[in-house]
Amino acid sequence: MPQAPDPTKKPFPWHAVRFAFRCVRWLLLLVVLAGAVRLVQWNRNDDPRFYHFLTTSPGRALARAMNWPSFYNLPPEDKPESEFTPEERDLKRSLESTLRDRWPSHRMVTRSGEEHLVRILFESPQSITVQFSFGGQSRVTREISRNEILSLDRYTAPIPRITWRDVRFQMDFPAFQLLHHGPYTLLTDAPYFQVIETARVLDHLYQQYMAIFGPLVQPRRSQQSLQVLFFSNEDDFSKAIARSAPEMAGSAGFYSPLEDRMVVFNQYHSAFARQMRAEIEAELAKLIENSRSAEERRSIESTRFRVEEQIRRRGKQETLATLRHEAAHHLSYTYGVHSWFHAENGWLIEGLAVYFESDPPGETSFTHLNTLIQLRESNRIPSLAQLINIRKPSGFEAELPELKSYETYALSWVLFRYLMQESRRDDFFSYLRFIRDPANLRELVSLPRELLLARHMNTTPEALEKAWLEAVHTL
Repeated sequence: MPQAPDPTKKPFPWHAVRFAFRCVRWLLLLVVLAGAVRLVQWNRNDDPRFYHFLTTSPGRALARAMNWPSFYNLPPEDKPESEFTPEERDLKRSLESTLRDRWPSHRMVTRSGEEHLVRILFESPQSITVQFSFGGQSRVTREISRNEILSLDRYTAPIPRITWRDVRFQMDFPAFQLLHHGPYTLLTDAPYFQVIETARVLDHLYQQYMAIFGPLVQPRRSQQSLQVLFFSNEDDFSKAIARSAPEMAGSAGFYSPLEDRMVVFNQYHSAFARQMRAEIEAELAKLIENSRSAEERRSIESTRFRVEEQIRRRGKQETLATLRHEAAHHLSYTYGVHSWFHAENGWLIEGLAVYFESDPPGETSFTHLNTLIQLRESNRIPSLAQLINIRKPSGFEAELPELKSYETYALSWVLFRYLMQESRRDDFFSYLRFIRDPANLRELVSLPRELLLARHMNTTPEALEKAWLEAVHTL
């Protein structure tokens, strides 16, 4: 017979368990919702805590789930060859073979002062035949008289290692040639002599940057290759801008953090420069047609030459200034001088890049000097707090509507230049280390930036602003 229930034994309180479970579930949902709201707020305010969250495992998982473009999910710099696809492996071996066959053997300096890295193909008592090449498909061969050569020394730089990232770079643009120069890997459709000039500029800037910011470079990051995509075709360059940096339309180049590469275009070949040349040619043709003597025609032909030279020089200057500006962005992010959780505010990001536009870095720029004069004469110089607390360069015009972006760039450059003076540099570097350290996030988001900067410079915000304004007026 079934046993009768014990009237003294209480039933198990399943309803209480279910109620507790529902409470816990709702509590978790509320916590998740509160966290999501906080993340949205941080993202909207460009709060560095949002970017720091993306460096965590949950942040990376969320970025992948939401398909967010994020440099925290960038592919690796390299991977074992066993993990390559067959196509990647074959291309790697092909690139390595080409690089070995065409790597320079000598450094040649001519009596005219030109320096070239060359590969000697043939020698005779009177001349040598050399090949100008940096591992790409495009080569230039020349016979040079020994009388033109000042020195010819062995080139001992090791052959660069082809990484998985290099292979993927080449696969993205299979018709372009892959070149190596110093720490840079360049992919280009441009002629050799256009590219080698760019490579020399980048290598020269790299040496200057490391001489100044070497103490701030993070060693584990300094081994990463610096990729540069160099276009000679403006339509292709415009497509690259539209895809990766639409806000940079009209620029001669940009640095793309999401791809960790610099993209540049030679402005001499731009549609604007071609239109300018065509209009000038048309005007000069009319003058020649209406000229009355051979002397007038010679004068007009001389004018044509000078104008063409000015256009070429202007295109070169604009391209080189942009090249140095964007290369400074590239080095600052890739080598960890800037934080990867975007702790730096707009003035610091652009002030540093403008500082490196000149050669040597920090030299007075007459373009920026004229801008400062106009700002002073129109009484439009903002307070230091207004400038220094703007989070992103893209927010300059929104938060200072009375100023144009290039004007805020000039003001940022003056402040950066002032802080980089020898007597202040150590204190300023201490500030740069402080803001890139995630352990200091609480202070970074709770205190005004001008207070933090002044504290590291051993002064007050008022005294710092006065010194900055004096630097503006002195210039």
